[in-house]
Amino acid sequence: MIEELAQVVCTTLQVEADHRGPSTVYEVRYPSGATTPLRELDVRLNAIGYSAEQDLVYGLDDRGRLVALDRSGRLVGTPSRPSHLLRNATAGVVVGERLVVRAGPWLHTVDINPESPLYGHVLRKVLLRPWHGLTVDDFDVNPADGLLYGVATHEHGPGVVVSIDPRTGEVRRAPGVGRLPGGSGYGAVTFSPEGALYATNNQHGGRSTLWRVAMDGSGVVTEVSSRPPLHTIDSSGCLPTVPTPTPTPTPTPTPTPTPTPTPTPTTTTPPTTTTTTPPTTTAPTTTPPTTKPPGTTTTTPAPTTTTPPRTTTPAPTTIPPRTTTPGTTTTRPVPPGTTTTRPVPPVTTTTPPPARTTTTTPRPTPPPPPPPVALPPPPQPVVPPPPPPPVRPPPPGQSPPLPPSAAIPSAADLDMPERRATRAESVDNTVRDQRRWGLTAIILILGASALARQAANRRR
Repeated sequence: MIEELAQVVCTTLQVEADHRGPSTVYEVRYPSGATTPLRELDVRLNAIGYSAEQDLVYGLDDRGRLVALDRSGRLVGTPSRPSHLLRNATAGVVVGERLVVRAGPWLHTVDINPESPLYGHVLRKVLLRPWHGLTVDDFDVNPADGLLYGVATHEHGPGVVVSIDPRTGEVRRAPGVGRLPGGSGYGAVTFSPEGALYATNNQHGGRSTLWRVAMDGSGVVTEVSSRPPLHTIDSSGCLPTVPTPTPTPTPTPTPTPTPTPTPTPTTTTPPTTTTTTPPTTTAPTTTPPTTKPPGTTTTTPAPTTTTPPRTTTPAPTTIPPRTTTPGTTTTRPVPPGTTTTRPVPPVTTTTPPPARTTTTTPRPTPPPPPPPVALPPPPQPVVPPPPPPPVRPPPPGQSPPLPPSAAIPSAADLDMPERRATRAESVDNTVRDQRRWGLTAIILILGASALARQAANRRR
């Protein structure tokens, strides 16, 4: 039976004192009855009870003052003013937030509300009857019926468990309950959660003994423990066990799996090959020689037209074609009767630079450049008519031919120019022709250069 009850826990505060001096607070655990001293007070207490609403233990000192203790047995608050009605109170219990105590033949109800102006005052009192209620030194309330239960004693008889109605003061013997040993009195009584009554007598046979009384009608009374005799003891009743909060273990964070990096596909950029188309060179056109009257036969070279190359150039590099200006050739006068052919101006071919192989990141292919505009061929130079042949005097002994319709003038009528003047005129005409051809060549060269520069600018 005791092993089964050992699972039930009930803790009370119990005050104990000798004949004189202050009380000492103990902690008592049921059903084992083990006691633990907490502290010694500077007052002598009795008639204590536990207030669940305030979680405090209230009691009365030997001057009739209301005193409060916490769970550790420490005095809290300020005691109330002394009351002569409450002196020498012995039994006590809290019922409905009122401390009910027995002092002599009276059952007093005391206000324990600290905010009330009647704090520590007696609110009502009830006379106990019959007389054997006067020997009940402590009681506790039974939650099942609301009555107060204690042990009444006689000098020459056993102890008897009785019930007291706090409203009327009526005292009755509890039916079906076994008897306890007699003695000087049972100063500490507690109702346990399992429904049993624990009662401790002050002194019997030289010891203070704790008893367990079954209240189920079986009449079983069991001795739990014993201690040295005590003069004054009182119990507060069971204090609710405050559950110790179990620390919540900190959850171990689940390691987040590291995602496997997706391999980046390797893209091989094909090399971009830029091919430069070599420029196309048009062969010069040679004008066949024009036969002049007895004089100089000259072959005039036509200007060389170089078609600009179509080059596909990767952005942003543009390699402009090179333009070479043909040289200028001057024909010196030669003696009459000699056929002179002017040298053809050298044709310069632009050699394309070697193709570059560039590996770059693919970019959008730029639109192909517009095809070059075909330039009209430069105007052919107008060949001036050849100058009239110089009049040469006939050799000695010959007469110049005369027109058939003209009469042969006399030597006196002829105004013949001097031969020196005729030769000078012939020399002057040749110099003039040379200057004209030189200017013509210069104009052609400048024109060709301008056209080539204009074509280059358009391609840019």
